[in-house]
Amino acid sequence: MPEAGADLSAQVTRLQQDNHKLMRINAALIERIESGMTQGNNPYTIFQHSVVLAEQVRERTDALNQAMAELKASNHLLINARLRAEALCRQQVAAQREAEQANLSKTKFLAAVSHDLLQPLNAARLFTSALLERPSETLVRNVNNSLEDVENLLGTLVDISKLDAGVIKADIAPFALSELLDNLAAEYTELARSEGLELHFIGCSALVHSDIQLLARILRNLLSNALRYTYKGRVVLGCRRQQQRVLIQVWDSGMGIAEDRLEEIFQEFKRGDVQRPDQDRGLGLGLAIVEKIAGILGHRISVKSWPGQGSMFSVEVPLSATAPKAVPAPCMSEPMLERLQGARVWVLDNDAAICAGMRTLLEGWGCRVITALSEQDLARQVDNYHAEVDLLIADYHLDDNQNGVDAVARINAHRGRAIPAMMITANYSNELKQQIRELGHTLMHKPVRPMKLKTAMSHLLSRP
Repeated sequence: MPEAGADLSAQVTRLQQDNHKLMRINAALIERIESGMTQGNNPYTIFQHSVVLAEQVRERTDALNQAMAELKASNHLLINARLRAEALCRQQVAAQREAEQANLSKTKFLAAVSHDLLQPLNAARLFTSALLERPSETLVRNVNNSLEDVENLLGTLVDISKLDAGVIKADIAPFALSELLDNLAAEYTELARSEGLELHFIGCSALVHSDIQLLARILRNLLSNALRYTYKGRVVLGCRRQQQRVLIQVWDSGMGIAEDRLEEIFQEFKRGDVQRPDQDRGLGLGLAIVEKIAGILGHRISVKSWPGQGSMFSVEVPLSATAPKAVPAPCMSEPMLERLQGARVWVLDNDAAICAGMRTLLEGWGCRVITALSEQDLARQVDNYHAEVDLLIADYHLDDNQNGVDAVARINAHRGRAIPAMMITANYSNELKQQIRELGHTLMHKPVRPMKLKTAMSHLLSRP
């Protein structure tokens, strides 16, 4: 396109020069004729000369007309070429937009089906977890471990699809870092011990500005990776203050990472070459999820590694001047666990398998359980919601476009005193999180982990 424009400009300039030259020739001819007539030259000679000059003018005019025709034809070709190029460009843009839309639709689809993907596994885990509460054979534990692995894999796929689809948003707020790290240290100390490793935790009193749930997911992935790739020795979780930021670091004494692979480890489906033989290989999405969540939070991730000696992953989090007072985590002592004994619990879920699994698990903890598939079903069983109850557990997604939040409100409208409520959902939106928080309910995301469920129930039942 630029070359054609340049050629056209040069051709126009050349024709203008020829036209100017022709005008000068015509002027000279007229001047000579007038001069000859003035000087009294032979009229026949003058006529002959005029004919010659007229022929020259005609030839030059024909040449000029031909050049103009060629210029017009070139201009037409140029316009057609430009129109074709613009059409091709529009087609390319449309094709690219269609491809992007198809990819977005795929990721949005995976994000949207998280509820359906996790429901059957959630039900199975509730059954097997109930069996694990009692003396059981090794086979049952193996089934439970296998289901947990599948659940983790599906959960990872759902996480990456939600991140790609832009479903997960940050809920930034100030909080005490100890509120997060103390819980993670307790959780991973037991996991490390079960793998024959040691977790060394260095406490931190810093106040930070981040999303506590998303930051926890980053650190869980880093700690899980550290345990996965460490044969012997220990994993260290700690912090370093650096100006207006705090560096949360996870060190391990594993096999390390080659320098030329430090960038590619954050790509999707990239797994380490060597890991402990008793560990499942995973999907290679853990660090990809870490990087995507860090991008949402605006936190910088860095890594250093020494092949054969270990690695260090660091997350930079901004410090905060103030933070709300941390709510102390309930101590899972025997008196706390005894609160579940005889507790009257209503379960509202539109999935019969979930209801059956929840009943089996909670009854194994000593609760008295009533399950229902709908509000009407529950009303029939509990004297139109007037029966005595200690706790209501409701799924957020119910039939007929109903949701658990509204259902709890309608149920409490029949009672003089509101029932403590726990909402279970696969919806990770900040809007729902904020709504549940403002209503004073407890929010638990699927897949439901039995120990976390037990702790949350005990905490709710301990409220005055």
